[in-house]
Amino acid sequence: MVWGVMVSPATIMFMMVSLLGTMFVFLSSGLFGMWISLELGFFGFLPILNGKAASENEAAVKYFVIQSVGSGLILVSFLLFSSSPGFISYLSEEMADIIMIGGFMVKLGVFPFHFWFPSVMSMASWFSCFWLSVVQKVGPFWGISGLGVSCWLVDSFIIFLVITSLVGALGGLAQVQFRPLLAYSSLGQTGWMGLIALLSVNLFFFYMILYTILLVGLLLTLHIINSYSVVNIPGWSFCNGLMFWVFCGGFFISLSGLPPLAGSALKLMGILVVIGSYPVTLVFLILSSMISLYYYLSMFITSVSCLGSSNYGLNTSFLDSKGLMLLISSMMVLNWVGGLPLFIMCGGFIL
Repeated sequence: MVWGVMVSPATIMFMMVSLLGTMFVFLSSGLFGMWISLELGFFGFLPILNGKAASENEAAVKYFVIQSVGSGLILVSFLLFSSSPGFISYLSEEMADIIMIGGFMVKLGVFPFHFWFPSVMSMASWFSCFWLSVVQKVGPFWGISGLGVSCWLVDSFIIFLVITSLVGALGGLAQVQFRPLLAYSSLGQTGWMGLIALLSVNLFFFYMILYTILLVGLLLTLHIINSYSVVNIPGWSFCNGLMFWVFCGGFFISLSGLPPLAGSALKLMGILVVIGSYPVTLVFLILSSMISLYYYLSMFITSVSCLGSSNYGLNTSFLDSKGLMLLISSMMVLNWVGGLPLFIMCGGFIL
């Protein structure tokens, strides 16, 4: 079992199908081929999301309905584009662009179609949370980055991306469960991902690689400490409390962009890419990151001042795996010690 998902030949097969779908998006030369690839990735992920628990089944049904709506909108826009030129007027082409962007927004969970994302992630396994936050976003963002739509439509999409980041930051303030908190954190990252994808595809992939490393480290440690709620975090007077913040809490704070942790390299990259084209937009993105940093640091301060005992137990079976512990330790060192070199490297690479 990996992060709450039973590892079986069928699971591995569906993972490969989902990954192939994402890879085919990069290789597609036409709109219809890209749509087929997105659907392949979607149907490959669906059985992984649909676990044994009733909540996972409900999450899979919600995800299926939402993704079907998004796919339907994209397909309708393709049909409009493929109609005869004499039939389609300029207004119809603009409408097709709007419908296509709307379909991608539904699939990504961009405002105002973001409501399904926290709901699905709160009922998913840790592994499904990772797949939903990373793999399932790469294909749609790649597709959007290559669309030749009107400038006003791109600007409108950017506004919705910024609102999504603000919603993610504000939504996290009211969360005490880790899965919904991660969902809103992912929404906060969506605005940064989308803007970087529109401005520089190469840096978008670099962003996703570093984000993947930090998220994998966070989810692995959350699974090992077997904790699902903020209220279960013990005070620093207990060994478990110190271990939580060294191993797990550091990833939370890093994702919010606090220097010199590794996550600050993500924000520096976004700042240097966006500031030349959308400086006003950047202000709101930084504001969303500051709000996220506020509730992560408030959680940290509460833990330091708390004298309560530990309410979680370790999954000791994972501690016996030397390879897994080495992986987590490497990610932790990268997060804490490698933050400053990454920060400097990111700035030098872009400049």
